[in-house]
Amino acid sequence: MPRVIGGTVQAHREHVTAKIFDAVHRLLYERGYDGITLADVAEASGMSRTSMYNYFGDKASLVLAYATHETARFTERLDEELRRLSNPVDQLRAYVRLQLEYFDSHHLPPGPALRLLLPEDEAPNVMAHVRELESRLEGIVLAGRDRRYLEVDDLDATVAMILACISRGAESAEPLARRVELTEAFVLRALGARLDADGTARKLPRR
Repeated sequence: MPRVIGGTVQAHREHVTAKIFDAVHRLLYERGYDGITLADVAEASGMSRTSMYNYFGDKASLVLAYATHETARFTERLDEELRRLSNPVDQLRAYVRLQLEYFDSHHLPPGPALRLLLPEDEAPNVMAHVRELESRLEGIVLAGRDRRYLEVDDLDATVAMILACISRGAESAEPLARRVELTEAFVLRALGARLDADGTARKLPRR
């Protein structure tokens, strides 16, 4: 019988699943979704393919579980950052920066760009888990509008524009810091944000 790591079967499964997800992360970043197989992941995890089937039955279910796990981790990190910030403009900056930082080291971004990287029949399953991230962005944009820091006429169009800018920034060949700077500047300018010389956001004049 294989040695149980962590003292319990549950702890052992969590340990092995973490190893599997680490392997998926590396392989997806190096080869992309179409360039890996379940056998590749098993080998990179130090497991037999038979053992891998005890955790995931096929590549699609594995990547779905990985994407769900990563989205939850990213959302936790995002929420922690947003709680530190009171101004919606600063929160929007943090949202843009964290998304681009994440994409810089992960082949599967925690957002709508996932749809472009997964098989068509699996994309809806994954996208159901990233809707929560979009709701965070919607909340930031609404707060910016209601507190008169951002100009927002159409919420859905505004959110879609921001996400498109993030996806474009993620694909750029510029260094990460420059991509963050350019994407942030474009988004804030498009939403009419007004900043003092030190970067502090000012409220917009009443219409």
